[in-house]
Amino acid sequence: MPLITASHDSLPCPHSLSAARALISSSSSSSLAPSYEQTPHPSLPPFPASKLTPLAQAEQERIARSEPLSGGIDTTRYELPDDGDDDEDGNAAAASPSALKKRLQQAYTSSHYLRQRGQRLALLNEFGKNAWLVGNAQLEEVLKGVERDLVDAREAVEAVNRERKGKQERARGEMEGLERGWRQGLRRVVEVEVEIGKLEERRRDVLKAGGR
Repeated sequence: MPLITASHDSLPCPHSLSAARALISSSSSSSLAPSYEQTPHPSLPPFPASKLTPLAQAEQERIARSEPLSGGIDTTRYELPDDGDDDEDGNAAAASPSALKKRLQQAYTSSHYLRQRGQRLALLNEFGKNAWLVGNAQLEEVLKGVERDLVDAREAVEAVNRERKGKQERARGEMEGLERGWRQGLRRVVEVEVEIGKLEERRRDVLKAGGR
């Protein structure tokens, strides 16, 4: 005899299942805005205000618009001239004078830039290691100076602490003597007040006895 005897009449039929799916899709499409991928949902809290600088904000907007980077340093002046105007033999006779002048200026600029860069690389190759070692030596001297200042400051703090402790030790006897004197004086004041109380009591007794 099977253990499971419950029926499955409550399971949805294919027709009701398709109707439920159609209802869900229609309700979701009606509740969402057409631009729901870019527009936040109304139940979400508002986004915090942007703290970007105007330059960063403009750059972010440029990236959002998928625009190319404009401005900055013109790197084309350091590129090699375009040889598209040359003829088959490599001559530039067919180019206009203005184009030839522009190409000549670009060639001069590129040549000067490459020559200066080559000189700097040669100097770096020749003196770069020594300059690095000299810089490290200077930094070591600065570090040694800071360490000496730190040692001097620690010695000054220790000297101040020793002087303070010595003054406290020298003043200890005087403070203890003053404390003993204060306590003795306070005890004498209390004894005098006790004796005054006794005398007052005797005076009252004498006055009472004389009145009788």
